[in-house]
Amino acid sequence: MAFYEDAKAVKKTDSPEKYQKERKPGQRPSSPGIYKCQSCGYEDVINRECDTLPPCANCDKKPHAWKLLVTATDK
Repeated sequence: MAFYEDAKAVKKTDSPEKYQKERKPGQRPSSPGIYKCQSCGYEDVINRECDTLPPCANCDKKPHAWKLLVTATDK
């Protein structure tokens, strides 16, 4: 779950389909941000330098997938 202090610094998406797609470890992330493991609920930060999504560091459930929760931007 993402928390924020400044409501002006966050905005609701106008493309929700980006947040519905599941991605597997080894696949390219759609963007930098916070991703949630669909097996155990662990959340991880994926930065701009990350070319592929890692395995979940919290669980050993296989297969598992990630969903984007929060996109990080410079806007």
